[in-house]
Amino acid sequence: MISLRTEEMRAAYKKYVTDNPQGTTCPLCDKKPLRIFTHWKITVNDFPYDTIASTHHMIMPLRHVTEGELNEEERAEMIDIKNQFINPHYDNIIESTPQNKSVPAHFHLHLIVGKTKSR
Repeated sequence: MISLRTEEMRAAYKKYVTDNPQGTTCPLCDKKPLRIFTHWKITVNDFPYDTIASTHHMIMPLRHVTEGELNEEERAEMIDIKNQFINPHYDNIIESTPQNKSVPAHFHLHLIVGKTKSR
């Protein structure tokens, strides 16, 4: 599989995972928001896809839920956020496939500004 992280970023991420095994706490729940909405927050990705992105943020529900557990209000707000906020500020939304999700218990999407783009 191709990596979207540089060797250095992959090593930093691997060290983080080794030093902080997933267990009783969720690494996404306590992330400080760059922007907060009613049901969602946007945060910085500490281990960005730095081979492709000049900016790499993530959007996630405030609740610790999987995609299937999102309620109607959360789904509706995500559509509004996508259309009104994400589209003018980011180039791509990336979602990992189920077998590649690093934090499968807390739904999140990656928000990317590509390296060749300037804003």
